[in-house]
Amino acid sequence: MRPVTTLLGRAVSAAGATLVVLALALTLILCGAALFQDGPVAFVFVLIFGSVPIALGVGMAHLGTRGYWSRSIDVRGIWRMPGAAGVAIALVSLPSIFLFPDVSILIAFVALCLYPILDVPRILARPSWWRGAIVSALVWLAVFAGLGGAVDSVRHPGDDSMIFLVPFMMYPLVLGISGLVRLEGRVRGRPSASSVRMAAILGAFSPPNTVYTENGDVVTAAPGQVSVRLTGGDAKSFRLGPETKFDFRGPGSPLVKGPAAGPAWLTVGQRVGLEYVIRHREAQAQYVTIWIERKGCKDDAKWAAAVSRTGPAPPPGTPGLSGTTWDGEIGSPDAPGGPARTTFEFLAGNGLAWRSRGGTRYTDGGWRQDGALVLVEVNDCYAEYEGRKEADEIKGEFSNIEGAHEIWTAHRNQDSVSVTAPR
Repeated sequence: MRPVTTLLGRAVSAAGATLVVLALALTLILCGAALFQDGPVAFVFVLIFGSVPIALGVGMAHLGTRGYWSRSIDVRGIWRMPGAAGVAIALVSLPSIFLFPDVSILIAFVALCLYPILDVPRILARPSWWRGAIVSALVWLAVFAGLGGAVDSVRHPGDDSMIFLVPFMMYPLVLGISGLVRLEGRVRGRPSASSVRMAAILGAFSPPNTVYTENGDVVTAAPGQVSVRLTGGDAKSFRLGPETKFDFRGPGSPLVKGPAAGPAWLTVGQRVGLEYVIRHREAQAQYVTIWIERKGCKDDAKWAAAVSRTGPAPPPGTPGLSGTTWDGEIGSPDAPGGPARTTFEFLAGNGLAWRSRGGTRYTDGGWRQDGALVLVEVNDCYAEYEGRKEADEIKGEFSNIEGAHEIWTAHRNQDSVSVTAPR
């Protein structure tokens, strides 16, 4: 949709997806504790109770971005994310605590000490250190509370619980080290892969098959190999194998026509993102994203046709759009939260100003009228509104380059002036 609502939708979807992940992890932890401690009835009760925030998160993600859960998911990519190590540790540690209560304190202690060592280096491989740190910290609190509660349920630790101060202080220390390493790397322009290795060494050791991320421009490409000039300025070679996956990214990716994402797109100068591992002292690409820019109205067939079309003008005396203001709605009035509302000002010379409800006024739009047919574009044809004008109403469809399609209606603001449409 429009930039403001798109960012808002993505934020709501991200919040919903985060809620699903955290609620699912906590529910699994509590379900395991309930099953081993209180039996099947408690397990079912906890499962039903935990499904409420999970369902809420699913609904939020879909509300923010329709079809959010229908997208393909790379399971291996999920386990590379910050916080994933905590879920795995909890799934292994909880059954062990209930099966071996005599050594439950030792199990929880080892598990909690492993979390900062295994999880924090993953944060440096993410584009945003802050987002990764927030997710990792939330999962850390859930795992710490879950394992601590499990130990307390099988045996009262008493003064032995003081041992948990070690991992409790260890995690923020390693997290702080990773933040300093990231900051120092930004100052010196060091690639993120080096930061990951340094933080892992300072924290304890580098986990096997750590995934690193880089962005850059293709310098040369050959079968099974690509050389990329990274953002930091250095050129680096990556091996491409049968396991390497390709995908499109960028504002123009929904409009890609031609061959599927693959080595054929690795031409000189092409912007790419890479996820790779170091094996046998060689950088092996696991995931390559091809960055596609959006070409805007100059490459939009619908807009080009509207500009060149010279259809019949409205009958003499018929009010035109220039100088008028219209209040538009996207979606059904019965939709959750109601329709999205936008005000359009049809300026002279086919210029357009628009404002979302309560938002900023933008002047980056345009419009064309061919008889009763009206076409409006905003943000260089990122979104288009196409409809038929009948008196003081326009009915039609909203669409954008991401594939969204909704019904659109607009009504003329009676306080606005109008001029007769030119022939």
